[in-house]
Amino acid sequence: MMTMQKALNAYGQAEETIPPAKQIVMLYDGVLRHIANARSAVVDRRINDRFMAVQKATLILEALQSCLDHEQGGDIAPQLDRLYNHYIFRLQAINVQDDPAICDELSAQIGELRESWATLAKSGTAKPAPEAPSASPAARPPMPAAVTA
Repeated sequence: MMTMQKALNAYGQAEETIPPAKQIVMLYDGVLRHIANARSAVVDRRINDRFMAVQKATLILEALQSCLDHEQGGDIAPQLDRLYNHYIFRLQAINVQDDPAICDELSAQIGELRESWATLAKSGTAKPAPEAPSASPAARPPMPAAVTA
């Protein structure tokens, strides 16, 4: 129990001190880490570990997808929604096909998206949608509610 409370406190502090775009980069880092774990598990024939890694990556992408702001996200929100659907579908293919090439494919694609967010985070142009209604949708990609609250 004590560990859970510490984790919740750390999450609350990170939410207040880490810029939203950086938080998204961190979430992508988590997805990429879990895909790498899934790849390793496929190669080593560790079926349960593969399954768990795919599930963890899927949960992060589903959380990002569920927080898209389709009203203020402009053209970017539906594009991200389609990308997340594709990534989630391909993640499930890892379990079905047991093929490390799918992990490589996803790592490359999600890695590109992560780099785009990292560029936004470094430039400081990404702002939470509710606080920046005058910013153009291209300069203000939708942020998951968990990182804008």
